[in-house]
Amino acid sequence: MTDLFSWTKSINTKSADKNRDLPSAPPIKLSRTQVVDQIISINTSATAEYLEQFEQKSLDTYLDHLIAVQQPRGAHARWDRPGDTPAMMSRRRVV
Repeated sequence: MTDLFSWTKSINTKSADKNRDLPSAPPIKLSRTQVVDQIISINTSATAEYLEQFEQKSLDTYLDHLIAVQQPRGAHARWDRPGDTPAMMSRRRVV
């Protein structure tokens, strides 16, 4: 016998399995100039001069984040934090 909770769990599992089977598009490698232009088109307060101080990897990550946060919030919208970035940080006051 199926109860309400196992029924919804089975539906969620099936829909998640469907999405796993979909082919993903190969990542497109943009030039540094293209990445900077894309960032400026989304974040109009950024300037090319300011963005020049960052490495390519940081700019790529920032652009990915800007694109991800433009999606409406919901189950399908997600941002995968890079492994080198902690989710929470703390500091102690030194006296």
